[in-house]
Amino acid sequence: MRILYIEPFHGGSHQSFGDALMSGVDAEWTALTLPSRHWKWRMRGSAAWFAMEHAAALAAEHDLVFASSYLPLAELVGLCPALGRIPRVLYFHENQLAYPVRDAWSGERDTHFGFTQLVSTLSATRCVFNSRFNLESFLGAAETLLGRLPDAVPGGWVEGVRAKSEVLGVPLDLPEDPGGLEERGGDRSQGPTIVWNHRWEFDKNPDGFFEALGRLKARGVPFRLVVCGERFRKAPATFAQARERLKDHIDHWGYAADRSRYEGLLSSADIAVSTAHHEFFGVAMLEACHFGARPLVPDRLAYREIFPDALRYGSDEALADELERLCRGWVEGREVLRADRRAITRPHLTGSLLPRYAALFQRVVGAGV
Repeated sequence: MRILYIEPFHGGSHQSFGDALMSGVDAEWTALTLPSRHWKWRMRGSAAWFAMEHAAALAAEHDLVFASSYLPLAELVGLCPALGRIPRVLYFHENQLAYPVRDAWSGERDTHFGFTQLVSTLSATRCVFNSRFNLESFLGAAETLLGRLPDAVPGGWVEGVRAKSEVLGVPLDLPEDPGGLEERGGDRSQGPTIVWNHRWEFDKNPDGFFEALGRLKARGVPFRLVVCGERFRKAPATFAQARERLKDHIDHWGYAADRSRYEGLLSSADIAVSTAHHEFFGVAMLEACHFGARPLVPDRLAYREIFPDALRYGSDEALADELERLCRGWVEGREVLRADRRAITRPHLTGSLLPRYAALFQRVVGAGV
Protein backbone atom coordinates (compact mmCIF):
# COMPACT_ATOMS: atom_id res chain seq x y z
CA MET A 1 0.00 0.00 0.00
CA ARG A 2 1.26 3.48 -0.90
CA ILE A 3 0.26 6.13 1.62
CA LEU A 4 0.77 9.88 1.27
CA TYR A 5 1.18 11.42 4.75
CA ILE A 6 0.63 15.19 4.99
CA GLU A 7 1.26 17.12 8.22
CA PRO A 8 1.62 20.94 8.10
CA PHE A 9 2.44 21.06 11.84
CA HIS A 10 5.15 18.45 12.21
CA GLY A 11 6.45 18.70 15.76
CA GLY A 12 5.76 17.62 19.32
CA SER A 13 3.01 15.05 19.68
CA HIS A 14 2.07 15.41 15.99
CA GLN A 15 5.57 14.38 14.98
CA SER A 16 5.70 11.51 17.47
CA PHE A 17 2.36 10.30 16.14
CA GLY A 18 3.53 10.41 12.53
CA ASP A 19 6.82 8.71 13.34
CA ALA A 20 5.03 5.89 15.16
CA LEU A 21 2.53 5.48 12.33
CA MET A 22 5.08 5.44 9.52
CA SER A 23 7.50 3.13 11.33
CA GLY A 24 4.85 0.77 12.67
CA VAL A 25 2.39 0.31 9.80
CA ASP A 26 3.78 -1.65 6.86
CA ALA A 27 3.31 0.58 3.82
CA GLU A 28 5.24 2.62 1.28
CA TRP A 29 5.05 6.06 2.88
CA THR A 30 5.60 9.46 1.31
CA ALA A 31 5.71 12.24 3.93
CA LEU A 32 5.10 15.92 3.21
CA THR A 33 5.53 18.10 6.30
CA LEU A 34 6.17 21.61 7.55
CA PRO A 35 7.71 22.59 10.92
CA SER A 36 5.39 23.10 13.91
CA ARG A 37 5.24 26.89 14.01
CA HIS A 38 2.94 29.67 12.76
CA TRP A 39 -0.11 27.45 13.15
CA LYS A 40 -2.52 30.04 11.74
CA TRP A 41 -0.46 30.38 8.59
CA ARG A 42 -0.31 26.60 8.31
CA MET A 43 -4.10 26.42 8.28
CA ARG A 44 -4.34 29.30 5.81
CA GLY A 45 -1.49 28.60 3.46
CA SER A 46 -0.26 25.02 3.63
CA ALA A 47 -2.49 23.71 0.83
CA ALA A 48 -1.06 26.23 -1.64
CA TRP A 49 2.47 25.50 -0.41
CA PHE A 50 2.18 21.75 -0.85
CA ALA A 51 0.41 22.08 -4.20
CA MET A 52 3.06 24.36 -5.66
CA GLU A 53 6.23 23.09 -3.97
CA HIS A 54 5.48 19.36 -4.00
CA ALA A 55 3.48 18.98 -7.20
CA ALA A 56 5.42 15.89 -8.33
CA ALA A 57 4.93 14.04 -5.04
CA LEU A 58 1.22 14.88 -5.01
CA ALA A 59 0.81 13.69 -8.60
CA ALA A 60 2.54 10.35 -7.97
CA GLU A 61 0.58 7.12 -7.56
CA HIS A 62 -0.88 6.70 -4.06
CA ASP A 63 -3.49 4.39 -2.59
CA LEU A 64 -4.42 6.59 0.37
CA VAL A 65 -3.97 10.11 1.73
CA PHE A 66 -3.57 10.47 5.49
CA ALA A 67 -3.68 14.15 6.51
CA SER A 68 -3.76 16.14 9.72
CA SER A 69 -6.69 18.50 10.24
CA TYR A 70 -4.19 21.39 10.18
CA LEU A 71 -4.30 20.89 6.41
CA PRO A 72 -7.09 22.63 4.44
CA LEU A 73 -7.84 19.34 2.73
CA ALA A 74 -10.63 20.63 0.47
CA GLU A 75 -8.32 23.32 -0.89
CA LEU A 76 -5.57 20.81 -1.61
CA VAL A 77 -7.94 18.44 -3.40
CA GLY A 78 -9.20 21.38 -5.45
CA LEU A 79 -5.65 22.35 -6.38
CA CYS A 80 -4.62 18.73 -7.03
CA PRO A 81 -7.71 16.99 -8.43
CA ALA A 82 -5.91 13.63 -8.71
CA LEU A 83 -6.13 13.37 -4.92
CA GLY A 84 -9.92 13.35 -5.21
CA ARG A 85 -9.75 9.95 -6.92
CA ILE A 86 -8.16 8.13 -3.96
CA PRO A 87 -9.43 7.66 -0.37
CA ARG A 88 -8.55 10.42 2.11
CA VAL A 89 -8.36 10.05 5.90
CA LEU A 90 -8.46 13.29 7.90
CA TYR A 91 -7.02 12.97 11.42
CA PHE A 92 -8.04 15.37 14.19
CA HIS A 93 -5.39 15.81 16.87
CA GLU A 94 -7.48 18.80 17.96
CA ASN A 95 -10.33 20.91 16.68
CA GLN A 96 -10.39 24.66 16.45
CA LEU A 97 -14.11 24.96 17.19
CA ALA A 98 -13.60 23.77 20.78
CA TYR A 99 -10.08 25.09 21.41
CA PRO A 100 -10.09 27.40 24.46
CA VAL A 101 -9.84 31.14 23.95
CA ARG A 102 -7.20 33.04 25.90
CA ASP A 103 -8.56 34.66 29.07
CA ALA A 104 -6.96 37.93 27.97
CA TRP A 105 -8.89 37.89 24.70
CA SER A 106 -12.25 39.61 25.12
CA GLY A 107 -13.36 39.50 21.51
CA GLU A 108 -15.42 36.89 19.71
CA ARG A 109 -13.81 33.55 18.84
CA ASP A 110 -12.35 33.45 15.33
CA THR A 111 -14.37 30.60 13.85
CA HIS A 112 -12.67 30.71 10.45
CA PHE A 113 -10.09 28.08 11.43
CA GLY A 114 -12.73 25.73 12.76
CA PHE A 115 -14.85 26.33 9.66
CA THR A 116 -11.84 25.40 7.53
CA GLN A 117 -11.68 22.10 9.37
CA LEU A 118 -15.41 21.63 8.92
CA VAL A 119 -15.09 22.17 5.16
CA SER A 120 -12.16 19.74 5.12
CA THR A 121 -14.46 17.01 6.42
CA LEU A 122 -16.48 17.32 3.21
CA SER A 123 -13.45 16.26 1.18
CA ALA A 124 -12.46 13.40 3.52
CA THR A 125 -13.45 9.81 2.93
CA ARG A 126 -13.05 9.11 6.63
CA CYS A 127 -12.58 11.38 9.67
CA VAL A 128 -10.66 10.05 12.65
CA PHE A 129 -10.55 11.74 16.06
CA ASN A 130 -8.11 10.94 18.84
CA SER A 131 -10.83 10.92 21.51
CA ARG A 132 -14.59 10.81 21.87
CA PHE A 133 -14.38 14.23 23.55
CA ASN A 134 -12.64 15.64 20.47
CA LEU A 135 -15.30 14.22 18.17
CA GLU A 136 -18.31 15.29 20.22
CA SER A 137 -16.99 18.78 21.01
CA PHE A 138 -16.29 19.34 17.30
CA LEU A 139 -19.69 18.16 16.14
CA GLY A 140 -21.52 20.06 18.89
CA ALA A 141 -19.70 23.30 18.12
CA ALA A 142 -20.21 22.74 14.38
CA GLU A 143 -23.97 22.38 14.91
CA THR A 144 -23.99 25.67 16.83
CA LEU A 145 -21.88 27.48 14.23
CA LEU A 146 -23.95 26.31 11.27
CA GLY A 147 -27.10 27.35 13.13
CA ARG A 148 -25.79 30.91 13.33
CA LEU A 149 -25.20 31.28 9.59
CA PRO A 150 -27.72 33.45 7.71
CA ASP A 151 -28.70 31.14 4.85
CA ALA A 152 -27.51 28.66 2.22
CA VAL A 153 -26.39 26.16 4.86
CA PRO A 154 -26.27 22.61 3.45
CA GLY A 155 -28.57 20.21 5.27
CA GLY A 156 -27.24 17.10 6.99
CA TRP A 157 -23.67 18.40 7.18
CA VAL A 158 -22.99 17.44 10.80
CA GLU A 159 -24.86 14.15 10.48
CA GLY A 160 -22.74 13.32 7.44
CA VAL A 161 -19.52 13.97 9.34
CA ARG A 162 -20.67 11.79 12.23
CA ALA A 163 -21.55 8.95 9.88
CA LYS A 164 -18.01 8.81 8.49
CA SER A 165 -16.15 9.44 11.75
CA GLU A 166 -14.53 7.17 14.32
CA VAL A 167 -12.22 7.42 17.32
CA LEU A 168 -8.66 6.08 17.29
CA GLY A 169 -6.23 7.35 19.90
CA VAL A 170 -2.60 8.36 19.58
CA PRO A 171 -0.25 5.34 19.48
CA LEU A 172 2.41 5.88 22.15
CA ASP A 173 5.87 4.46 21.50
CA LEU A 174 6.71 3.58 25.11
CA PRO A 175 8.60 0.59 26.51
CA GLU A 176 6.39 -2.37 27.40
CA ASP A 177 8.27 -2.66 30.69
CA PRO A 178 9.55 0.75 31.83
CA GLY A 179 10.98 -0.69 35.06
CA GLY A 180 11.25 1.08 38.41
CA LEU A 181 7.49 1.27 38.92
CA GLU A 182 7.59 0.37 42.57
CA GLU A 183 7.32 2.85 45.43
CA ARG A 184 10.72 4.22 46.36
CA GLY A 185 12.06 4.07 49.91
CA GLY A 186 14.51 6.24 51.81
CA ASP A 187 14.05 9.58 53.51
CA ARG A 188 10.58 11.00 52.85
CA SER A 189 10.89 14.18 54.85
CA GLN A 190 11.22 16.43 51.77
CA GLY A 191 7.98 15.10 50.32
CA PRO A 192 7.05 13.44 47.05
CA THR A 193 8.14 14.72 43.64
CA ILE A 194 5.43 16.47 41.62
CA VAL A 195 5.99 16.67 37.85
CA TRP A 196 4.65 19.11 35.23
CA ASN A 197 5.43 17.76 31.75
CA HIS A 198 3.04 19.82 29.62
CA ARG A 199 3.60 22.55 27.04
CA TRP A 200 4.32 25.95 28.57
CA GLU A 201 1.18 27.54 27.15
CA PHE A 202 -1.96 29.14 28.48
CA ASP A 203 -4.32 26.31 27.49
CA LYS A 204 -2.53 23.95 29.88
CA ASN A 205 -3.46 26.34 32.71
CA PRO A 206 -0.06 26.72 34.40
CA ASP A 207 -1.60 29.47 36.59
CA GLY A 208 -3.86 26.88 38.19
CA PHE A 209 -0.96 24.48 38.75
CA PHE A 210 1.39 27.01 40.34
CA GLU A 211 -1.42 28.50 42.41
CA ALA A 212 -2.03 25.06 43.92
CA LEU A 213 1.69 24.63 44.65
CA GLY A 214 1.77 28.09 46.22
CA ARG A 215 -0.97 26.96 48.59
CA LEU A 216 1.03 23.86 49.50
CA LYS A 217 4.06 25.99 50.24
CA ALA A 218 2.01 28.38 52.39
CA ARG A 219 0.61 25.44 54.36
CA GLY A 220 4.06 24.00 54.96
CA VAL A 221 3.41 20.87 52.90
CA PRO A 222 6.67 19.16 51.84
CA PHE A 223 7.12 18.48 48.12
CA ARG A 224 9.72 18.50 45.35
CA LEU A 225 9.07 19.86 41.87
CA VAL A 226 10.07 18.86 38.34
CA VAL A 227 8.99 21.08 35.42
CA CYS A 228 10.06 19.52 32.12
CA GLY A 229 7.41 20.34 29.50
CA GLU A 230 8.18 21.85 26.12
CA ARG A 231 8.72 25.60 26.01
CA PHE A 232 8.21 27.76 22.93
CA ARG A 233 9.62 31.19 22.20
CA LYS A 234 7.11 33.00 24.40
CA ALA A 235 6.16 31.38 27.68
CA PRO A 236 3.49 32.66 30.09
CA ALA A 237 4.98 34.97 32.74
CA THR A 238 3.74 32.69 35.49
CA PHE A 239 6.64 30.29 34.86
CA ALA A 240 9.34 32.83 35.71
CA GLN A 241 7.36 33.97 38.74
CA ALA A 242 6.84 30.42 39.97
CA ARG A 243 10.49 29.55 39.49
CA GLU A 244 11.44 32.28 41.92
CA ARG A 245 8.61 31.61 44.36
CA LEU A 246 9.18 27.84 44.49
CA LYS A 247 12.97 27.78 44.07
CA ASP A 248 13.51 25.88 47.34
CA HIS A 249 11.39 22.99 46.02
CA ILE A 250 12.78 22.64 42.48
CA ASP A 251 14.80 19.59 41.41
CA HIS A 252 14.58 20.21 37.64
CA TRP A 253 13.36 23.17 35.58
CA GLY A 254 13.25 23.28 31.80
CA TYR A 255 12.39 21.25 28.73
CA ALA A 256 14.02 17.83 28.63
CA ALA A 257 14.72 17.50 24.91
CA ASP A 258 16.67 14.27 25.32
CA ARG A 259 14.18 11.39 25.41
CA SER A 260 16.12 9.27 27.89
CA ARG A 261 16.47 12.27 30.20
CA TYR A 262 12.75 12.96 29.95
CA GLU A 263 11.83 9.37 30.75
CA GLY A 264 14.27 9.42 33.66
CA LEU A 265 12.50 12.46 35.11
CA LEU A 266 9.14 10.74 34.78
CA SER A 267 10.56 7.68 36.50
CA SER A 268 11.61 9.86 39.43
CA ALA A 269 8.17 11.45 39.84
CA ASP A 270 5.62 10.41 42.43
CA ILE A 271 2.70 12.59 41.28
CA ALA A 272 1.90 13.93 37.79
CA VAL A 273 -0.56 16.81 37.62
CA SER A 274 -2.66 18.31 34.87
CA THR A 275 -4.71 21.49 35.24
CA ALA A 276 -5.47 21.74 31.51
CA HIS A 277 -8.30 23.76 30.03
CA HIS A 278 -7.59 22.02 26.73
CA GLU A 279 -6.87 18.36 26.26
CA PHE A 280 -8.19 16.39 23.34
CA PHE A 281 -6.14 13.31 24.24
CA GLY A 282 -3.46 13.65 26.94
CA VAL A 283 -0.11 12.22 25.84
CA ALA A 284 1.87 13.85 28.68
CA MET A 285 -0.27 12.38 31.46
CA LEU A 286 -0.27 8.92 29.88
CA GLU A 287 3.52 9.04 29.60
CA ALA A 288 3.93 9.99 33.26
CA CYS A 289 1.41 7.33 34.28
CA HIS A 290 3.26 4.69 32.26
CA PHE A 291 6.48 5.41 34.13
CA GLY A 292 4.79 4.98 37.49
CA ALA A 293 3.65 8.43 38.64
CA ARG A 294 0.25 8.82 40.28
CA PRO A 295 -1.91 10.84 37.84
CA LEU A 296 -4.02 13.70 39.14
CA VAL A 297 -6.19 15.11 36.36
CA PRO A 298 -9.25 17.38 36.20
CA ASP A 299 -12.65 15.79 35.82
CA ARG A 300 -13.18 17.16 32.32
CA LEU A 301 -12.04 16.98 28.69
CA ALA A 302 -10.65 13.72 27.32
CA TYR A 303 -9.39 12.69 30.76
CA ARG A 304 -12.79 11.24 31.57
CA GLU A 305 -12.28 8.62 28.86
CA ILE A 306 -8.83 7.54 30.04
CA PHE A 307 -8.47 7.90 33.81
CA PRO A 308 -10.79 6.39 36.45
CA ASP A 309 -12.71 8.54 38.93
CA ALA A 310 -10.18 7.98 41.72
CA LEU A 311 -7.47 9.74 39.69
CA ARG A 312 -9.57 12.81 38.83
CA TYR A 313 -10.26 15.88 40.96
CA GLY A 314 -13.50 17.80 40.80
CA SER A 315 -12.37 21.41 40.51
CA ASP A 316 -9.27 23.56 40.38
CA GLU A 317 -10.04 24.70 43.92
CA ALA A 318 -9.95 21.08 45.11
CA LEU A 319 -6.53 20.40 43.59
CA ALA A 320 -4.47 21.89 46.43
CA ASP A 321 -6.44 19.95 49.03
CA GLU A 322 -5.94 16.68 47.16
CA LEU A 323 -2.24 17.36 46.67
CA GLU A 324 -1.88 18.12 50.37
CA ARG A 325 -3.61 14.87 51.28
CA LEU A 326 -1.36 12.85 48.99
CA CYS A 327 1.85 14.61 50.02
CA ARG A 328 1.26 14.38 53.75
CA GLY A 329 0.01 10.82 53.46
CA TRP A 330 3.12 9.83 51.50
CA VAL A 331 5.47 11.42 54.04
CA GLU A 332 3.68 9.58 56.86
CA GLY A 333 3.68 6.28 54.94
CA ARG A 334 -0.10 6.13 54.47
CA GLU A 335 -0.16 6.80 50.71
CA VAL A 336 1.42 4.72 47.96
CA LEU A 337 1.99 6.95 44.93
CA ARG A 338 4.26 5.19 42.46
CA ALA A 339 2.71 2.02 41.08
CA ASP A 340 2.35 -0.13 37.98
CA ARG A 341 -0.53 1.51 36.10
CA ARG A 342 0.10 -0.07 32.72
CA ALA A 343 -3.50 -1.28 32.67
CA ILE A 344 -4.37 2.37 31.94
CA THR A 345 -1.69 2.96 29.32
CA ARG A 346 -1.55 -0.41 27.54
CA PRO A 347 -4.58 0.25 25.26
CA HIS A 348 -2.77 3.36 23.96
CA LEU A 349 0.61 1.81 23.14
CA THR A 350 1.76 1.22 19.57
CA GLY A 351 1.35 -2.54 19.93
CA SER A 352 -2.34 -2.08 20.70
CA LEU A 353 -3.23 0.76 18.33
CA LEU A 354 -1.12 0.36 15.21
CA PRO A 355 -2.89 -2.85 14.10
CA ARG A 356 -6.15 -0.91 14.29
CA TYR A 357 -4.71 1.81 12.06
CA ALA A 358 -3.50 -0.81 9.58
CA ALA A 359 -6.99 -2.33 9.54
CA LEU A 360 -8.52 1.11 8.98
CA PHE A 361 -6.25 1.76 6.00
CA GLN A 362 -7.08 -1.63 4.46
CA ARG A 363 -10.79 -1.04 4.97
CA VAL A 364 -10.76 2.47 3.50
CA VAL A 365 -8.67 1.50 0.50
CA GLY A 366 -10.64 -1.69 -0.07
CA ALA A 367 -14.13 -0.25 0.25
CA GLY A 368 -13.57 3.48 0.01
CA VAL A 369 -15.28 4.08 3.40
